[in-house]
Amino acid sequence: MKFFTFFKRNNFVSAFILIAISLALPNSILADYMGSSTYKIQSDSLNFGGVNSSSDNYKLDDTLGEVGTGDSNSANYYMHAGFLQMQESYISISSPTDLVMDSMGGLSGGSSEGTISWQVVTDNTAGYSMSISATTTPALKSTLDQIDDYTPAGADPDFTFTNPADSSSFGFSPEGTEASSRFRDNGLICNAGVLETPSKCWDGLSTTPKVIAGSTTSNMPAGGTVTVRFRAESGANHIQTSGDYNVTITATAVTL
Repeated sequence: MKFFTFFKRNNFVSAFILIAISLALPNSILADYMGSSTYKIQSDSLNFGGVNSSSDNYKLDDTLGEVGTGDSNSANYYMHAGFLQMQESYISISSPTDLVMDSMGGLSGGSSEGTISWQVVTDNTAGYSMSISATTTPALKSTLDQIDDYTPAGADPDFTFTNPADSSSFGFSPEGTEASSRFRDNGLICNAGVLETPSKCWDGLSTTPKVIAGSTTSNMPAGGTVTVRFRAESGANHIQTSGDYNVTITATAVTL
């Protein structure tokens, strides 16, 4: 887990963001492989035979005489030894680096933005899905006040972040080549087209996970970078109580 903070100044609003990461691994394991610039061995085994066979109704991969199999684990890893067990898919997600966002005026209004990036790697041929959620509603709060979750005008994200002059809001916008179709645009509106325009297509956090990125194929070995831009804004006619605001965000990656 990492900590993210908007530093506090006199008569300014500051915020503290805690990011939690989780992995959903249905029938999955963490794994690595051997390779170079010219080859890749996904998994290996010592045996004296084996064959792949199939029909219209099944596919079978088998080995004969395999040695060095079984399960073993410690506090830091869990290993399924054996060729067939290694054929299960795996998924990994990185821990983001610290994010520092500038403070914004509590009396005169203003805005602040910052980005957080995750690296997601999976060998699952069906790909993966990544979502984020907050633990409270609204997400960003202090002991005395709160900043409302950003609410798009319609069912789709807003192409441009729009905050009324008499209110404050906190929202997010996924960026990167693996951003989900809901956050892609055609240059004018979101959930349309294939463009991924930076700082566009804004939505608000919820305690219900919202899918922000994914792929439909394996993205190993390099993986995919998922970047989320966060924005807090207070309108010119809005008074935001000075204090330390915080939000806990959970990022979850699952294989499909």
